[in-house]
Amino acid sequence: MSKQKRKLFWFGLAALVIGALGLGACKTSVGLKFSHRFHIVEQEASCDQCHKKGDNGNFLAATMADCQECHEFNPEEPSEACLLCHTPESATKDYAIEKSEKPAKYADLIFSHEPHADFNCDSCHKSSSKDFDLNNSPLMTTCISCHTKQGAPQECEACHKVIRAEQAPESHAQDWESRHGFASRLSNSCAYCHPNRQAFCEKCHQTEKPKDHIFSWKTTGHGVEASHDRRICATCHTAGYCIDCHKHQKPVSHFTGDWMAYQRENGHAEAARRNFRSCNVCHETGECMKCHKGIILRK
Repeated sequence: MSKQKRKLFWFGLAALVIGALGLGACKTSVGLKFSHRFHIVEQEASCDQCHKKGDNGNFLAATMADCQECHEFNPEEPSEACLLCHTPESATKDYAIEKSEKPAKYADLIFSHEPHADFNCDSCHKSSSKDFDLNNSPLMTTCISCHTKQGAPQECEACHKVIRAEQAPESHAQDWESRHGFASRLSNSCAYCHPNRQAFCEKCHQTEKPKDHIFSWKTTGHGVEASHDRRICATCHTAGYCIDCHKHQKPVSHFTGDWMAYQRENGHAEAARRNFRSCNVCHETGECMKCHKGIILRK
């Protein structure tokens, strides 16, 4: 191969590699550069074209023979073209491929494709023209939703080796009681074991106050937190709960000596300027005019 042709070959090969990488999720952890999105979305290939089923009904990893059904290459004579699918690290190891280990979060999972053979891959592995990655397994909510509709087993032991409904996960140890509130706002996984999540939370929180509800919470803390995100308060309290208390008891700020001062920099004027909505919790806007009518404020 001449120097000019070799240069053009490498230039074209680099373009193909970059294009494949840009077409979706590519597996590189086992020595391969592979995009499911390119093959399934762009080339409209089916899963069973590359993955044959084993005796247990699960799909097997694609072999070189499977790849040769579409790609022309001679595995006995490696060339630069091999780098279209193999990583440079793999090339230094005689193009060896390491078996991809099951991610730790799926180590407990019991699954076979055989009973799911009548479903389209898209039923579990969601795809779109912009994103497609079969390496990401479906969420548990997808499994539960389908099992419920199909009347399939929903017991933990049907899909898990160790996880059981009556056994708390490892995360629920030590200071979980103080951490669970923050964790529950980051994930919907609570619903896996606590299906009626609202009722489960209320059963505890209606009898046991959160740890931040100490004495100063009533006087100074809760107002600031409520102004940030009142939805958290609504987990246990209704709007009427606030009104019933504030109707008979003024906020602590209203007892300061300069609360009713006319200067804008002090008291109620500054508070109203910062967040007038907090005033409307108890006061109607027209109440301001009872005092301010006819008064000229000066700086």
